[in-house]
Amino acid sequence: MSNDPVILRADQISRTYPGSVPVHALKPCSLTLQKGTFTAVVGKSGSGKSTLLRILGTLDPSDTGTLTIEGREICRLGDAALSRFRRRRIGFIHQDYDLFPEYTAYENAVFPLHLDSKTEDRKKTEALFEQLGLTDCLNKFPHEMSGGEQQRVAIARALAASPALILADEPTGNLDAANAERVAGILSSLVDTENVTVVMVTHDASLAAAADRVIRISNGVLEA
Repeated sequence: MSNDPVILRADQISRTYPGSVPVHALKPCSLTLQKGTFTAVVGKSGSGKSTLLRILGTLDPSDTGTLTIEGREICRLGDAALSRFRRRRIGFIHQDYDLFPEYTAYENAVFPLHLDSKTEDRKKTEALFEQLGLTDCLNKFPHEMSGGEQQRVAIARALAASPALILADEPTGNLDAANAERVAGILSSLVDTENVTVVMVTHDASLAAAADRVIRISNGVLEA
């Protein structure tokens, strides 16, 4: 991988959804992320936070500008190469957990590795569960776990492939205050212990205090 201390560069990226009245979800903006940092993106519902995250996560294309991650200009990658890069280098944590109800917590966590035809390291995964306070949940199914436990399983899944970049979209939105603070604290500690780069979208300014850097977005305009 690149030795560049910058992991992500977004230059004048934007997104407009067409329709009878076009929606300018994200107006042209630029953003640079250093490796091993925790950035919070704060804004009201509908401000463009999730659109920004989807572009940074290569899930949606940008209408303008360029996006470079670990030295790779994303628009130059074909579909197969982009999917492979996303699986291996980017971890996603969603607000609604997105766990498979028929799989145990352990099976959910290692699922991304199976997509990449890799064999999981059982000891490594169990150590990750211990770090997240989930040792008792290894063989539990989602319906047998609390919301906070399910969200931590989602974090374990995001870390399974040792990604360089973790993108969390309102990861504490369905949690009570105590579990929300715990999840934000876990993300912060991962930056320190694993040297991953974390971007967390949230509407809660108090939770953003766990981050190294806070960026605000309003009506599709990114403000440092």
